Amino acid sequence: MSAETVRPGREKVVNPAGFLATQDLKERGWTPALIARFLGEHDQTRPNGLRMGRRRLPPVKLYEEARVLEVERQDTFLAAQARAADAREKAERARETRARSREAALLAAAASYTPSIHPEPLRKGAVRKAREPYLAQLEAVAGHLGQQLAQEVGRLGAKDLELLEGLLRERLDLALSSVYPWYPAPGQTATATAPRGSEARPSDWREWDWD
Repeated sequence: MSAETVRPGREKVVNPAGFLATQDLKERGWTPALIARFLGEHDQTRPNGLRMGRRRLPPVKLYEEARVLEVERQDTFLAAQARAADAREKAERARETRARSREAALLAAAASYTPSIHPEPLRKGAVRKAREPYLAQLEAVAGHLGQQLAQEVGRLGAKDLELLEGLLRERLDLALSSVYPWYPAPGQTATATAPRGSEARPSDWREWDWD
């Protein structure tokens, strides 16, 4: 018998004695396919402790613990459970491999972006004004690279696009910091960046254009 963890907006509901819920079975290594094959229909239900707004979610399916234990002693079940575990591990490894390949492709695509910076007579600390002329180009590059990557690694999700744009922004910031000594390189802040070849003075903030 197991009790559900109590969370905000969730009622405490306890399984009846001698019964296991679907979640209990999953924690014991059961999969939906194994449940359907070896247990079939559930034996009982109980109210669901979760609600979606005012609506309670469907009842939780319960299975007699004695019946579950009997099945878990069968060699055919143990063999099927082992195969299911192997399949899960292979699927997880495949997902991790795809994720690493996708990340490597994003990094390589971002590395191909080399901004060409044209210095302007800007006041020290005018970070936004220094970056602004290149944002439209950066957006266009992100769109173009996104299309290329979609052909190579498949459709990009929102997190992929966010990562790509962040990597491109870092490339732009690095290029700007090599032209403007006061421009913060990636990982730095404007207040922590001193002019090259000299130490920052306490009065420097008066000269910075904090836009």
